[in-house]
Amino acid sequence: MYKRLAEGHATKFIEDRPDLSVITDWLNSPRCKAALSAFHESVPSKKPGRVIERVSKNVRPAFGGVHLAQWDKFMKAVFAVRMASARETDVFAMTGDEERAFSERSAILADLLCIARAGEVNSHINIAANISRHAISRLMERGASTPETLKSDVLQILQKARSLRTMLSSGFEHNLTKLKDDMTYDMLMPHGDGALVLRTLRVNAEAKSFFPDPMPVFSIRTYLEGSMLGTRDLERMVGFRIFRDATVSVEDSRHILAWIQGNAEETDPRRRLSIEQEAGF
Repeated sequence: MYKRLAEGHATKFIEDRPDLSVITDWLNSPRCKAALSAFHESVPSKKPGRVIERVSKNVRPAFGGVHLAQWDKFMKAVFAVRMASARETDVFAMTGDEERAFSERSAILADLLCIARAGEVNSHINIAANISRHAISRLMERGASTPETLKSDVLQILQKARSLRTMLSSGFEHNLTKLKDDMTYDMLMPHGDGALVLRTLRVNAEAKSFFPDPMPVFSIRTYLEGSMLGTRDLERMVGFRIFRDATVSVEDSRHILAWIQGNAEETDPRRRLSIEQEAGF
């Protein structure tokens, strides 16, 4: 697809997504409190019954509805997913430096999780992945997506990036990886006949964010077609797999963390953070 046409599709895709403010406004509304109360009141039930209906009607318009993740004696959980847009996403390095590196338009994956386990009930919003307008444009330009499949393609990409970020966060928490949580890394994730460039970054999705600090995310920066990948690039991606089960075995966790550690390369601090501005990408 011609570059200008691909850029137009990418811009429209982001403009067609609901703004992230839909979620932030909901968080400060009575409907949010009602949704959390509905879940809390449903926890004693042995069967989910009407919990989905009761919670779903109160998560709108931030989310379309909730889905059942697990409901047994060990854990009771429901979740909701929404792909939103941020017209101005402030991007920071992972070093803790509060100087903004750049701003961009992006699509963001937001998750709501309500979970009851071991007598405790918790609910939280998680934003673990975003994809830049530039990356969406490259997907179109280089034949990895079409106007008809773009929404499902981007959602699938963000879900994979979220899974990797969640696993890496767990690795940091339990000291299971040699990577450092205050460093910026680049990773290559297989996609189609090529690869997506993921970078660990911190983002603020709006000036008055409800997040106290910039969020660490896996940010999809661009798409590289197969002819752009070298031998080392292909070696880094060997063994990639994503597990969709709600629970992941210890063996699978170790495999994913080992893959991330073998794939990740520390980003040269002299290199500009915005791949969008780097020639050839």
